[in-house]
Amino acid sequence: MTISSFFIRASRAFHDHPVAPKLLLLATVSGGGVVAYAESQSDVSSPLIDSNQNEVKKKRVVVLGTGWAGTSFLKHVDASHYDVQVVSPRNYFAFTPLLPSITCGTVEARSIVEPVRNMIKKRNGEIKYYEAECVKIDAANKNVHLRANTDNPLIGTPEFSLEYDYLVVAMGAQVNTFNTPGVKENCHFLKEVEDAQKIRRSVIDCFETAVLPGLSEEEQRRNLHFVIVGGGPTGVEFAAELHDYFQEDLVKLYPMVKDLVKITLIQSGDHILNMFDERISNFAETKFQRDGIDVQTGCRVVSVSDKEIKVKVKSKGEVCFVPHGMVVWSTGVGTRPVVRDFMEQVGQANRRVLVTDEWLRVKGCDDVYAIGDCATINQRKIMEDIVAIFAAADKDKSGTLTVAEFRDVVDDIIIRYPQVEHYLQSKHMQDVTDLLKDSKGNDRKEVNIEEFKLALSLVDSQRKSLPATAQVAAQQGTYLSNCFNRREQCEANPEGPQRFKGSGQHNFLPFRYKHFGQFAPLGGEEAAAELPGDWVSMGHSTQWLWYSVYASKQVSWRTRVLVSISGYVTATPYGSVPGTSGGSLAGFHEGRPFHGRTVYAEAAQSEGELKKKVVVLGTGWAGVSFLKNLKSSSYDVEVVSPHNYFLFTPLLPSITCGTVEPRSIVEPIRSINKKKGLNIQFREAACYKIDPQNKKIYCRTTQDNNSCGKNEFSVDHDYLIIAMGAKANTFNTPGVEEHAHFLKACPDKFASMKQMARLVKWLGEEICRLVQRWDEANMEKGVEDALKIRQSVIDCFERASLPCITEEERKNFLHFVVVGGGPAGVEFAAELHDFVTADLAKLYPSVIDDVSITLLEAGDHILNMFDTRITKFAEEKFSRDGIQVKTGSQVVKVTAKEISTKERATGQVSSTPYGMCLWATGIGARPEIIEFMKKIGQANRRVLATDEWLRVEGCDGVLALGDCATINQRRIMEDISHIISKADTSKSGTLSLKEFHGVIDDVMERYPQLELHLKSKQMSSIQDLLKNSSGKYSGTEVDIETFKSALSQADSQMENLPATAQVAAQQGAYLANCFNRMEECEKYPEGPLRFRAEGRHRFHPFRYKHFGMFAPLGGDQTAAQLPGDWVSIG
Repeated sequence: MTISSFFIRASRAFHDHPVAPKLLLLATVSGGGVVAYAESQSDVSSPLIDSNQNEVKKKRVVVLGTGWAGTSFLKHVDASHYDVQVVSPRNYFAFTPLLPSITCGTVEARSIVEPVRNMIKKRNGEIKYYEAECVKIDAANKNVHLRANTDNPLIGTPEFSLEYDYLVVAMGAQVNTFNTPGVKENCHFLKEVEDAQKIRRSVIDCFETAVLPGLSEEEQRRNLHFVIVGGGPTGVEFAAELHDYFQEDLVKLYPMVKDLVKITLIQSGDHILNMFDERISNFAETKFQRDGIDVQTGCRVVSVSDKEIKVKVKSKGEVCFVPHGMVVWSTGVGTRPVVRDFMEQVGQANRRVLVTDEWLRVKGCDDVYAIGDCATINQRKIMEDIVAIFAAADKDKSGTLTVAEFRDVVDDIIIRYPQVEHYLQSKHMQDVTDLLKDSKGNDRKEVNIEEFKLALSLVDSQRKSLPATAQVAAQQGTYLSNCFNRREQCEANPEGPQRFKGSGQHNFLPFRYKHFGQFAPLGGEEAAAELPGDWVSMGHSTQWLWYSVYASKQVSWRTRVLVSISGYVTATPYGSVPGTSGGSLAGFHEGRPFHGRTVYAEAAQSEGELKKKVVVLGTGWAGVSFLKNLKSSSYDVEVVSPHNYFLFTPLLPSITCGTVEPRSIVEPIRSINKKKGLNIQFREAACYKIDPQNKKIYCRTTQDNNSCGKNEFSVDHDYLIIAMGAKANTFNTPGVEEHAHFLKACPDKFASMKQMARLVKWLGEEICRLVQRWDEANMEKGVEDALKIRQSVIDCFERASLPCITEEERKNFLHFVVVGGGPAGVEFAAELHDFVTADLAKLYPSVIDDVSITLLEAGDHILNMFDTRITKFAEEKFSRDGIQVKTGSQVVKVTAKEISTKERATGQVSSTPYGMCLWATGIGARPEIIEFMKKIGQANRRVLATDEWLRVEGCDGVLALGDCATINQRRIMEDISHIISKADTSKSGTLSLKEFHGVIDDVMERYPQLELHLKSKQMSSIQDLLKNSSGKYSGTEVDIETFKSALSQADSQMENLPATAQVAAQQGAYLANCFNRMEECEKYPEGPLRFRAEGRHRFHPFRYKHFGMFAPLGGDQTAAQLPGDWVSIG
């Protein structure tokens, strides 16, 4: 839908102003919402809400929807005069004209959405909002039946009813598929913010699929053929945005397939943009032809499958098949089922859309109004009232009408019948009295009834239906709110036109749409505009006008600034994830990206040179650190990961509550990989099997739109770097996987369900749908987890605000439980507390006193890996903040409603109801890593073991780093005899001081636990250790027993490295440095002595350097533990 103006001068219209108004508005435009409130009792079985029994009752206005019409009404209505209640399944307003820009990242999703509660809290008077969906309108009993927008079992009765005095239906429309087979199953739509985000992910998926190994050129072309069905403003703008996205961004990231990309626009009419001026339509078609966008007009889509579109060419009657990778369907709108049911109740079953009169009242139903895309105005024909008009004008009852008498009523006629004015313009008449001239154009002094009928007989041909645009909806909402605001005044002093079939005047002026023009962005920083006065503008200047108008029409200063920034400044192609009160994104494909040579630039390579192939599994801290620090061009590097982005994981808790935006902590892998002289390729796939014997890995694609049918492939390697990270560890606690949220990849108990469903697809689509629902609900990773948590927090507040739940249910909904007192759990609890007190308290003031946060920790203290001073401070601060910290509590079971815990001290088991649970209790090995460990003889270990050079024990050419592995530090006492033998060059059985100093540096480097042992003993050197040993030490030589005695306790200081981003990043950088200097170090080894063999190790072993750690505690306070036993809090 296109719009160039949000605010208009409202006309005056409406009827009856009761003394104590109550207002109910129903509206769901593209992404609208519904607000509902019940105040009186009803005979229906579902509960009716009556919250104002003890107050002076106002007329209740229920508004269904939070789209353009509903939001415009809410922004302008004086809620102090009415009991206004809004019902919508969407708790935000979306600036829908910019949805095509969201699909390709030109504008961020958060830039065009505004929370409904944020808007209504600024209004004069209280407006209540309920996140629910209207399932039925009962016009006879004046109530609406609603269903809470939740599947949460805490709600005993998710359905409830609201009575209304006035009902405003603003529910918008749904996509019209014209019952074309396969459209719903295989096409994308562009009606909601979620639709735009899904399209963005699918575009990237098509490119990632096309660059997978093993695909033929035909399969690549099919995946990279993007088809848009519908040549209206939305379809044209999306085609233009997609073309720019490819030309400016994707061609740099996927240069190997740039010649295979094709964009096709299919239009059933003879021209695209046929609602615009012909000059604009021609300009758009010419520009698309220059840009290489294939415009197919006069073609009707017959059916759509997952691989091709069946199209009928109307001029020839031929049927052809068009292969595709992605289809966007944008062919108009249709009526929602709930509105269709309402139409049948009020006698409009034979119409295609809900009909209202000129005052936006639904025909056949008093006190119900309909605005926006869900309704159309049935403009009354002047010929239906022609006799009444003549009689009203003929004041002397002479049977003829003079020009003077006609002039007395002409203003009322023009107001009541706008087609008269349109007819005058079409005939180029200057004055309405020109209608009364005879056939030769001569003036007449008077006309009789038949001549009057003849004069106006063609006027009704100029009746026009208003377009289903945001501009119309917004003006209708503003007009209707003004009618409500001025009801008493206009009842006393009517301002509308004369009632020709009655006495007096209409209370209000009828709604009159004022067209401010329309825009059509055409890509390449060019746009076309059709403005009032037959003014047409095309080109770059029009694009800036489009930016300016849309930025100025945002509903808040926040979105106004964000859209302005997005429009004038380029971002990154994988940027942000939509996050309205919880949206979610998986692909991170947003904005305008990068410049320079691409990831696939071929490295200079001498003829005949064979490079070693390095395969990197994972794009987390360890994998990305390796890629960023690798400088040698001696390798062909291939990266395999299901995520095409790197994520700054320490800030995930901040994402959950909106402190930090997702795009701020994500970076596309293909951007990181673009290095001059290096051949680094990326495959978006998941490794499910490692075959060390044959030096292969087996991968499975992650794209759902893989139309090539080849979901699996294998990759050979010379070196394999496993950096796959870990998954959340549930400790096999029942119910955790099903009911808890995670801030890390959740356990994939059913990780292979999706692939299994593909193999048994012939069993039926129902299984595939079931698997898909489970996959979407449980397999989200990284930022998606954080966004899902944010959405769940908001959902809990929305559900707690519903009028159909009890006080006990409300408290349960608003009980947030965090399991795990480590840094992630503590930071999330702190972020959530700040989110509630700083933001949500303003949006949900009626329920804020029922909020509670509980932190469960199995140990004796939270943050037990920190200094005790930090632990104590954190617990005291949480106590002051009202966060309940329960230590010594082990979770034994999680259900949909309760968490069962066992007190470690007493053994007592208790259950606690909750609204949302976050699980942050550590990590475990992934299933594919466990299978690999079994193959190489590490089945008895909990995590993959490596040596000090990050080489996997028992597997040549395989290295592991990050959370998926741990270094198995060699014990010094295992090698003590070999150390002495290597040092005792004289074979005297004792070590001279010279011999001792000859190996001590190598010993210290090879066995870092020795240095830790010296520190624990507060000794400065190993000589001090020898002096305090039980053996003999003369100061000039050391015997073997003394040496063994001195070092016997050193292995007690062996420590496993923590699974942190800091460790993983250092390991990646270390390993890259080893690869960079491989040839040099093979010739000139730099590592410590090999005590069990000859020579030296090629490299220094990995040594972790701790730079400190932080623990954000909320309220702008953080604790830090830095090197040197330095603790900072505040």
